[in-house]
Amino acid sequence: MSAMALMAINANAEKVKFEISGVVADSIKEVVVIVNNDKNSSQKVPVANGRFNAVGEAEKNDLLNVGHEINRGVNSLVAINDGQPIKMNFVENTVSGSSENSALGNQIKANAADEGRMAVLIKEYRELSKQNTAEADARIKEIMAEANAIEEKNMKASIEYIKAHKGDVTPVAFIQNVMYELSYNELAEIINPDVAYFNHPMVAKAKRLMDGLKKRMPGAMFTDLVMNDTEGKERKLSEWVGKGNYVLVDFWASWCGPCRAEMPNVVAAYEKYHNKGFDVVGVSFDQKAEAWKKAIEQIGMKWHNISDLKGWKCAASEVYGVSSIPSNILIDGEGKIVASDLRGEDLQKKLAEIFK
Repeated sequence: MSAMALMAINANAEKVKFEISGVVADSIKEVVVIVNNDKNSSQKVPVANGRFNAVGEAEKNDLLNVGHEINRGVNSLVAINDGQPIKMNFVENTVSGSSENSALGNQIKANAADEGRMAVLIKEYRELSKQNTAEADARIKEIMAEANAIEEKNMKASIEYIKAHKGDVTPVAFIQNVMYELSYNELAEIINPDVAYFNHPMVAKAKRLMDGLKKRMPGAMFTDLVMNDTEGKERKLSEWVGKGNYVLVDFWASWCGPCRAEMPNVVAAYEKYHNKGFDVVGVSFDQKAEAWKKAIEQIGMKWHNISDLKGWKCAASEVYGVSSIPSNILIDGEGKIVASDLRGEDLQKKLAEIFK
């Protein structure tokens, strides 16, 4: 372990007081301080004449999130608890204090302008969604394109900030926002023992995601899963994987539109290559057994189907780091992963290459 990471551990064990003075709109009557996104740590602070003063204690380098309700959502700002006074201005979206918190505040303010535009787009989208005209549909497409561009811009800016601040802990404010958009190798670049925030509590979720993604990388041996079949019988992935056939482990759910849109492609692949040594195991992220079974019948999923009916908290989510569906891994006859997230024509091309 690097000296930098060790210092971060020691520093994080120290309790320090924090003081946050802030400005909000006159209409706000209360703000809430949450430590490391743990709602059990929430501290309510009254607001008087658009000003508040939050005082408390947390571990050094904890992430302090201060927020208030606004327009059916929450407006929030964050800072690192480094023992120095913190100032927040929700009207101007600014955070200042130590040099680290001031740098963090600059990035927050840079993102805030785009987030304001996003709020405008969302409001317009909701209004247009109530209409059923060609003009509304055309405008919705324009809104989606602009919104995607804003998200991509902010994502890129946040990642650049993280890479530029590996020597301090402020990147923890952004890691959970970007982690699901990154590959294992991209995550490994920003989350490793050489960064100051490696052992911060806000990085724990990203580490678990990395562990799962690593298990899905080509060349890795598959990791077993234990779930139930449609009859409620406990089954293991190892019953079908590593037995000589190529197996597509397909992560999906009956409620997932993109999953169901992709299923005809999987059905076609199964019918074309099953007799040549290709098999499929459907791993469902469903919670309702009847909806799961009905979808299997409707789609014609003649392969093996398993689920623990725990939705996003299912075993597959934890073991393989599956954070979005549809997703899949293709495993060879010996149990080694050869590819992941093959969809559409990519799946057909890969199978044609294997069974040529």
